[in-house]
Amino acid sequence: MHPRHASHRAPAFTLVELLVVVGIIVLLVGLLFVSLAQFYRHARQTACLSKQRQIALASAAYAADSDGRFPSPRTDARACAAAPFTMNSWVDTAAAGGFVNGIETTASLEAGRLWNYLNADASAYKSPQDWTDAFTRVRSYSLNAFVGVGERNYNARANDNYDFPSPDHPQTPAAQRGKWFNTTTLAQIPQPARTMCSISEEDSAGYNTHGWIIALHPSDTHAGFGQWLDSPALWNGSRVNISNLDGSIEALDILYDSLREQFESQASSHGLVEGGTRPAFKAMADRMLPGIIDPALQ
Repeated sequence: MHPRHASHRAPAFTLVELLVVVGIIVLLVGLLFVSLAQFYRHARQTACLSKQRQIALASAAYAADSDGRFPSPRTDARACAAAPFTMNSWVDTAAAGGFVNGIETTASLEAGRLWNYLNADASAYKSPQDWTDAFTRVRSYSLNAFVGVGERNYNARANDNYDFPSPDHPQTPAAQRGKWFNTTTLAQIPQPARTMCSISEEDSAGYNTHGWIIALHPSDTHAGFGQWLDSPALWNGSRVNISNLDGSIEALDILYDSLREQFESQASSHGLVEGGTRPAFKAMADRMLPGIIDPALQ
């Protein structure tokens, strides 16, 4: 008789071991999704900055073809009652069909001075970080309100509408009172590598009206505070995407949690007042017109 051979069956997984394996798989998948989300977020940020570089280079090319004159940051060639008529708006909602039912259209982009310099491509005006559909918003960017303005009206020295620094504000330095900032040409910009050209903006009005501007002096109503007449887009965490006049691009890491919450909770993003030492306000004020605006105003 042959001896009986014992069965050599492979041991089965216990329930605990199976749960551990499943847990590890779930963890790895979760890490993969987090990594992919970070990758896509970074890719969208990079694409946004790339589009702003195009806008800065287009502005420089337009200036080169226009006796050094920059396009106007205004978005309506008719401007408004307080501002002069503008002939070289970078986009123009006053054009036929440029503004329909309170929404800016591609006709506004096509009528603007940078359309051909941006290869007649409407997508160049829309950030990949801007999730609004094309029927709601065709443009994610604004130009610096302090550049390409100031030649016509002493009392409208910024954005051809606002008077900054205010000669009546008690904290305006005596040396800055009565100054007229004409920045229509590159020759009038002392520090183009540090002067903002464009910025990502999500205007609460529904479209980005006119140039992007902040009050380059402490708030009239809160002494020592900074007043944001416009706010940056909040799509990019703590960072604000900008381009500079020399074509360089930056993602300024300046938005802290309490300021973001303040922007998000305010029904209108216009006129927000940043208290304390106002670090974000100072960082942006430093990029509006460096070399001309006295730092004491910030």
